[in-house]
Amino acid sequence: ADTFARVVDFVATGGYALRVYERYARIRRTKEGLWRVAHPRLAQQYRLNVGTIIEEPLLNVRLTRRRGGAAAGGLSLGKVEEYFVETLSPGDTFLFSGRMLRFEGIRENECYVSNAAGQDAKVPAYAGGKFPLSTYLASEVRAMLADPARWRALPPQVAEWLSIQKRVSLLPAAGDMLVETFPRGKRFYMVAYPFEGRLAHQTLGMLLTRRLERAGARPLGFVATDYSLAVWADRDIGALHEAGELPFAELFDEDMLGDDLDAWLAESWMLKRTFRACAVIAGLIEKRHPGQEKTGRQVTVSADLIYDVLRTHDPDHILLRATRADAAAGLLDIGRLAGLLSRIRGRIVHKGLDRISPLAVPVMLEIGKESVKGEADEAVLAEVEDELIAEAMGER
Repeated sequence: ADTFARVVDFVATGGYALRVYERYARIRRTKEGLWRVAHPRLAQQYRLNVGTIIEEPLLNVRLTRRRGGAAAGGLSLGKVEEYFVETLSPGDTFLFSGRMLRFEGIRENECYVSNAAGQDAKVPAYAGGKFPLSTYLASEVRAMLADPARWRALPPQVAEWLSIQKRVSLLPAAGDMLVETFPRGKRFYMVAYPFEGRLAHQTLGMLLTRRLERAGARPLGFVATDYSLAVWADRDIGALHEAGELPFAELFDEDMLGDDLDAWLAESWMLKRTFRACAVIAGLIEKRHPGQEKTGRQVTVSADLIYDVLRTHDPDHILLRATRADAAAGLLDIGRLAGLLSRIRGRIVHKGLDRISPLAVPVMLEIGKESVKGEADEAVLAEVEDELIAEAMGER
């Protein structure tokens, strides 16, 4: 009943912070106590905008020499999906258009970057990679890995790969989560195998790196796949765990979905971008007008201004509540992550290794990987892959 009353109030006034603006009063109560459309023009506008499709927005990647995204102009390098940029924090590096770039910030529909150096970088991810493993499939995969008798149904190469994994490391029970730690080069790696899908793993990675930073582990980055999550750092995470300075039970505690999640969301652009979709669907912002249509930039500017007003003056607005719910379900997979953290409580199995394990090879190949162009680049990537596999198999 409370939610319905809030929705009616939103349609009638726009909410507490917007009720002074006549344009947001779309229905009025008659003397008989019935609600009617305030003006025929509003009905026409509704018909023009109903069913608006919210496409996956793109941001223009613009190179600038000034830090913080304050500079205008600069070379345009192309477009990247907003979904990927929302996972970045200022200072993160990523590969794009054949360059190593440092993320500086977002302004309107521009993603400002500067040239960067280094080897560990993220790779732009696109909407097609956001579909998670179903809970049933993930559960079945965990059960299959834990039962060697079922490996007979797998291709011989896969069964052999799992056998080597069991010999050099271990395979967790169906209800456990394996966490491997090992050094490689000048970095220390932690690879966890939750098998909960890329969305949940990406959110987990963002929250884990915040906790690792507070613990002094000096995390440098993370990468997620559908079944695993790899974090690399300057300090040995496994040694910190064994010494009792960083117990994995505390690192993966469910309380990360409280203050850590709120703090991360407050620092990211994710809620603001999700609000834009909610505002368009709810009719607060109209894309189509007779004789004209708003561009993506115009919609973004309008949504950003309204979002800032509501967050400051009406933080419990019905659209902000819808925005948080949409972000939790569609972008962060909070429900899935909460289920994971509850499932692994007291069931985290740590294995310290002196080298990469076979199970970690695929996720390690994701670090710094970019779409290859030409035979030379393919040969380099194949060489790196062969090197990782040889190391995992104990051939080096």
